[in-house]
Amino acid sequence: MGSRIVVFDGDCGLCNGFVAWLLTHDPHGAHLITGGASEVGASIVSRAGLDPLVTDSTMILWVDGEALVRSDAVLEVLGALPVPWSLLRAGRLVPRALRDRIYDAMAARRPRIDGDDACGVPPEPMVDLWRSRLATPADL
Repeated sequence: MGSRIVVFDGDCGLCNGFVAWLLTHDPHGAHLITGGASEVGASIVSRAGLDPLVTDSTMILWVDGEALVRSDAVLEVLGALPVPWSLLRAGRLVPRALRDRIYDAMAARRPRIDGDDACGVPPEPMVDLWRSRLATPADL
């Protein structure tokens, strides 16, 4: 399996929480992470031909030179984790339009507090793990 890079909004509490959860449930380190505003995140967005503002509200999974977004990205990330999480990949049986409506509804209600110092910062016990999983340009 090639590099799997999760591009997320570093200013979003929900996104940061998902990344923290992912790192603790990805025992083999299958996923690397990067913020949408980082050099790697911007490069992925550009290579995928996506609007640069996409990372303000959408998680991206870059895998094998392809960008998956929204519910496709989430389900693909979960599908690469150990059981029971991998079983959630079956969510792909739900039509994408419906899955993405649910994704968008959650994204619209996600916690975003201006000036919240916790956003973009890994939880204290996870700093080393978080840093060890940061994607670099060489991972592209």
